[in-house]
Amino acid sequence: MDSNDGDFQVRIILINPPFEDEYSVGNSKSIKYILNVIPPLGLAYLAAALGKSGFTVEIIDGFLENSDILGIISAKADIVGITATTPTFNSALLIARKIKEGLPSATIILGGAHITAMPFEAMRAGPFDIGVIGEGEEALVELVKAVGTEQCSVPTKTDLRSIKGLIYREGPNLVTTPKREAIINLDSIPFPARHLLPPLSRYRPTPASYRRLPLGVLISSRGCPQQCTFCDRAVFGNSYRFRSPENVLGEVDELIAKYGAKEIRFFDDCFALNRERAYQICAGLRKRKAKIPWTCLTTVGSVTKELLEEMKASGCWQVLYGLESGSDRMLKLLKKGASLEQNIQAVKWAKDAGLSVRADFIAGTPGETEESLNQTLSFALKMKLDYAHFNKFVPYPGSELYERLRGEGISFDFGRGSSITDNESFQYVPDTMADKDYYKKFINLAHRKFYLRPAYILRRLLSLRSWEELFGQIKGFLAISGL
Repeated sequence: MDSNDGDFQVRIILINPPFEDEYSVGNSKSIKYILNVIPPLGLAYLAAALGKSGFTVEIIDGFLENSDILGIISAKADIVGITATTPTFNSALLIARKIKEGLPSATIILGGAHITAMPFEAMRAGPFDIGVIGEGEEALVELVKAVGTEQCSVPTKTDLRSIKGLIYREGPNLVTTPKREAIINLDSIPFPARHLLPPLSRYRPTPASYRRLPLGVLISSRGCPQQCTFCDRAVFGNSYRFRSPENVLGEVDELIAKYGAKEIRFFDDCFALNRERAYQICAGLRKRKAKIPWTCLTTVGSVTKELLEEMKASGCWQVLYGLESGSDRMLKLLKKGASLEQNIQAVKWAKDAGLSVRADFIAGTPGETEESLNQTLSFALKMKLDYAHFNKFVPYPGSELYERLRGEGISFDFGRGSSITDNESFQYVPDTMADKDYYKKFINLAHRKFYLRPAYILRRLLSLRSWEELFGQIKGFLAISGL
C-alpha cells in the first residue's frame, strides 16, 4: 500500500541513538575524539527502501544532534524505528521509554546488530513493540505496509506472522517468525537516502583515516566468510554478497556530484575479497576525469602486490588491516585465517605500493598472556605501520567468544553499566593472565609506546598536509592513550 492511498498517512521516523547515555557501552569522557562519526547508512538504506514504496520518512541522527523526543511525540509519529548496536543499546532503551510514555499509540520497532544477536533479551529489556532480525530493507517495508493497511499503530497478529525476520509480543509471550533470507541481488537495493541526513560536511571520521572532507562512505558488499571468533556477523552473516562494479561506481559518482564528497571510504568488511571485482572498481575509478582519494578495510589474505599497486594507481591512499595480534598462537585461537608471516607480507606490499597502513589489534581475548601481549606490542613497533589502534576485547553478542564465555557461566550485562573504554564496571580479564594489572594498563601503554617514538613523531610531522590534520591527530592520540 502506498502511504498516500486513502486517508491514512503513515508517519515514520528513524533514529540513530547517540553515545550520550552514561551507561552506554563505549561511553568515555574521551570517546568523542575517536568515534568514527559517519552517516548511518543502515537507516539511509531503510529510508530509501521505504521511499521507493511511496512512504515518507524522516531520519534523526543522534550522533550529530540531540534526538528531539518531544518533537517526535508532538508530531504523533505512527512508527518509530530505532537502530542499535551493542554500544548504543542503552541509549536506544532510554529513547524508546520516553517515546512510549509520551506517545503510547506509536509502534516502536528495534533493528540492528544488537537485537539480531540477542532478540529475546533485547525485547525484554524495553518497550519495543516489534524487532527486525537481520537485514531490514524488505522486512520493514512489509511491516509498514501492514501497519498502513490496518490504519492502527500495531498490525494484527496474522499480518505479523506472514512477515519473515520479526520478533514481536503476543500477550506475555515473544514470538518469532521464520528467518528471512539474505538479499542476494544487492544492486536491487536503491542507493541510501542521504538527502534525509545532515550534510556530509558535519561528519567527522576517525583522525588520520581521511585526507579530505567531506568524506563519502559507501558499502559495496555485505557479509564476511571469515571465522574470527571475536567478530559479530549477526546482521549480514557469513554469506559474502557484492554489488556490481557499475552499481558501485554509480554511487561514487552520486556522492561526488550530489553530495560534494571529496574522498571515498569503502566501509565493507573486506573490500578486496572478490579480487576481480576490486580490479574492475579500480579501473572504473581510474577512468574518472578527477581522481578521487579513497580508503578501504580489507584482509591480508585478499590482497596481492599487484592489486595493491592498482589500488594506489586508482586513488587509494590508505588500507586498514585487522592484524589483531603479534602471536601466531593467538592468531590461530582467534581463527584469523592468516599467519604472522602473511601479516608482515601484506603490510610490506602495501608500503611498497606507496599506501598508508592502519592496523587494528585486539588485546585480552581468552588465551591471552603477558607474553602474547608483549609480542603484539613488539610486532606493532617493528612494522612500518602508519597508525595502530589497540582495542580492549569486548565479547560482543553474536560472536563465537560471547557464546563460549556465556556457556562457561560468565555473564555480561550489556543493558546497563557496560563499557569498552574507561568504565570499570565492565572488565573481562583472561584467566591466563597472571598479572591482571598489566593487562588493564596495556592499552594505554601500547598507544604511548607506539605514538611517542621520536622517529615516528618526526615521520608524522613530515607527512602532515594541514593544520586540521595535525590537531585531529593530537586529539586522537590524547583520547586513545588516556592522557
